Amino acid sequence: MYCDLHNHLYGCLPAETLFRIGKENPSPRWHLYLESFESAYGIKINPKTFFEDYKDIEKFKKLYHFKEKSPFLHFQAKFNLIIALVQFHNKEITEVTKDIIVSHALNEVSYAEYRLMFAKDESKEVYFQKLMAACVGMIEGEGLAKKNGLSIEAKLVMSIHRDLNFEKHYDWMKNWMEKESIIKDYLVGIDFCHIEEGFPPKDKKTFFANILKDNQAETSTALSILYHVGESFRDKTPFSAARWVLESANYGAHRLGHALALGVAADMFLSEERTESLSERLDQLELELENYDSIKEFGPYFSKQEIDEERKALQKEDPAHSVRMLMNADKIRFLNTFQNYCLANVAKTNAVIESCPSSNHYIGMLEKFSDHPIARFYDNQIKLTIGSDDPGLFHTNLREEYNLALESGISEKNLEEIREQSFRYKSTLLSGRESD
Repeated sequence: MYCDLHNHLYGCLPAETLFRIGKENPSPRWHLYLESFESAYGIKINPKTFFEDYKDIEKFKKLYHFKEKSPFLHFQAKFNLIIALVQFHNKEITEVTKDIIVSHALNEVSYAEYRLMFAKDESKEVYFQKLMAACVGMIEGEGLAKKNGLSIEAKLVMSIHRDLNFEKHYDWMKNWMEKESIIKDYLVGIDFCHIEEGFPPKDKKTFFANILKDNQAETSTALSILYHVGESFRDKTPFSAARWVLESANYGAHRLGHALALGVAADMFLSEERTESLSERLDQLELELENYDSIKEFGPYFSKQEIDEERKALQKEDPAHSVRMLMNADKIRFLNTFQNYCLANVAKTNAVIESCPSSNHYIGMLEKFSDHPIARFYDNQIKLTIGSDDPGLFHTNLREEYNLALESGISEKNLEEIREQSFRYKSTLLSGRESD
């Protein structure tokens, strides 16, 4: 049996179900999809004839499935089709949740945590009703699976927005858990997802500390901290991207989504030019100076004098100044050293990396599955689990993701160990709500 700790509820929708839901929707939110899709793919969609144009389900699948190596914004453009077509009312949320849980049970998943995100400006009452609808769907899904001779335990993780109202939404959920047993039973964590560029982990350091403090004060309502990081990082150098993963682990995130920047081969970036903000570069230089001797234990690196001189020069620059870095052969060697330093230090924390092979292959734009860093993570004693992410969009399932992990170079024996250990990384165990 399998444990799926990283998937997004509506990203699990198979093409046939999404098409049916969309066709029954009297008012699809086309404005959330059309522009982003045309911008990403250069294809103009006619909403007036959409369901006639794509009534051939194979044609719809080509529009919906994400099976190409493209950046995150291309993926988001396709995910926006889901957002446009669904009505996202209480009844639909319950039905979708129930059906997806049963489908996962049929695919030998016996424990799963499903992530769900509401609008950042959702009213408190609507937020509550939708949250309850998801929990009811989990009860019904577990019950229907059991009726059909299957066993699955489902839990809910609420994805909250990186930029707005995350503290308010967290407070709402904590209060509801104290009053509503159904929410307390099914809600097990919070997640930060969507676009990570522009939202450094340091901005959530205090928030994470408060959550961890709350978890210790009242274990019965403890919530895990799940954090997408190192998945998409076009706004910074690979050095800073790896640092973000390390910072997230050090600040107390229980599971890290994807974390590609931590382990993907450094030479993947050879000859690339990256630009990052002045503040980002200064943060990187500060860490390098503070931990210089420790970093050097892992291989060749910039000289300490070089780092210090760059920092002093940048401190005199206008804050709006940006810094460019050409990833030449020397910097590739130094990046490998820095990644190894970060890997060793993440391994010292309790953080678990959630690897999602299909998602990482396509969004990470890896040339082949053997470029995936899961074997490197394992060899560096990182705690690991494998998730399906958005199996509807990627046209996959968790068993297939495990098969793809084999192509990434990890042995069957080690993969079986990951499968077994995944059950120890459930949110309730990581947050302290349950003991192993």
